Amino acid sequence: MLSFMVLLTLALHPCLSVADKKKLLGPCAEVGNEKQFQTFLDHHLRKGTPNSLKIGEWQSFINKIDTWDRPIQSFFPIKEYNNAIGVCSTGGKIYGGRNLCISKKPLKFFDVTINEKKQVMDVKFRTDYVILGCNKINNKCLPIHFEANENGATPDNNKPNCS
Repeated sequence: MLSFMVLLTLALHPCLSVADKKKLLGPCAEVGNEKQFQTFLDHHLRKGTPNSLKIGEWQSFINKIDTWDRPIQSFFPIKEYNNAIGVCSTGGKIYGGRNLCISKKPLKFFDVTINEKKQVMDVKFRTDYVILGCNKINNKCLPIHFEANENGATPDNNKPNCS
């Protein structure tokens, strides 16, 4: 009976390891590509991002970058560039499953709400812990996705740094 269990375990091991691989690997284990990082920059860390709560400035900005397809958009002020990128290395802790990292300290960013008529309805300036999806690109751990922190998550200091 024991030999049957050993054989069954050996036979199933490759299947299980493939199915669980992404859960076990965590942030920066997956290789991404430059386009994913550039999309993150285009969506969240752009030069020319307004640094105010004036709806008119945001209306012009969203018109210029033409991202009306996203009803809620988050933008870091350009001065937060290093802090935002750093979440995927020593500035962040592993968070949850998949490839997520959470910032060690709250970061500043704008949330812009848009309606279906292509109108900016609301702009909020927030300071909060930021959750980012991180992949390895050109041998660096870089953000590819901004995840909403809807539950007020904070970093767990017992978890390892991202990188």
